[in-house]
Amino acid sequence: MKVTPLTGKFGADITDTDVSRPLRENELTELREAFAEYSVLAIREQNLTIDSFEAFALQLGNFGETPFITPVDGHPNVLRLLREADEAGPLFGSGWHSDWSFQDQPPSATLLYGVDIPPAGGDTAFTQQEQAYDALSEGMKELLEPLHGVHSARRSYGPSGTFGQRDDRRSMEIIGDESALETRSHPLIRTHPETGRKSLFINEVYTIGITELHHAEASAILSFLFEHCRRIDFTCRVRWQQGTLTMWDNRCVQHYAIDDYFGHRREMMRATLAGETPQ
Repeated sequence: MKVTPLTGKFGADITDTDVSRPLRENELTELREAFAEYSVLAIREQNLTIDSFEAFALQLGNFGETPFITPVDGHPNVLRLLREADEAGPLFGSGWHSDWSFQDQPPSATLLYGVDIPPAGGDTAFTQQEQAYDALSEGMKELLEPLHGVHSARRSYGPSGTFGQRDDRRSMEIIGDESALETRSHPLIRTHPETGRKSLFINEVYTIGITELHHAEASAILSFLFEHCRRIDFTCRVRWQQGTLTMWDNRCVQHYAIDDYFGHRREMMRATLAGETPQ
């Protein structure tokens, strides 16, 4: 397994490995160590079926729960992210976010495999929230430490949300409902359960307030944090190729799907791994 960093701080390309077959214990250990160090791994030149994609995911952990989106028939833990060449409307995955942070136990990781990739465009951008935390002043860290973010799916999947209404022109079947209005409270600063590193745990798609503060106070702090956490020096981006399998750590990374490939079809397979209650 060859590991090539994408930036000087996080993200890496992985080559010279084949995850379509069961990995040996030493290979799994090497992959887990790379994931802990780099947070985003783009595993290149893979040839995966939906079954081998699921089998690889299960070597890393149990599947997470996926609401609001109809999965692949016979594969309840796999989503088919499809956007046809002439498809318009909001792009699934756009906006800086950490997957399903509105859940009691948000997913630890997301796996995304490129089945049909445009010749250019459709990159995924990432921002590392451990770096964002480290760059804060000691005074701001002290202010944020006891606070909790309010997370909700309402902006995306509520009745008035981006994907709240059925749209037959959309290739993906996304069905929002009233459950998207529910809220969860998670620490603004969470500690990674495996590395012990601290990171910001907010995102502009799902974080709608701060439990301990009035709306106006929370809005001011969140606006600053949203701007701060996507600073260019905290970011990297993965340029997709046919057969790339990218995995990222939702506990310390946000991501953003870039919508710049109109006129080209794009199809991916996606799964999440179960996480833990943020602490």
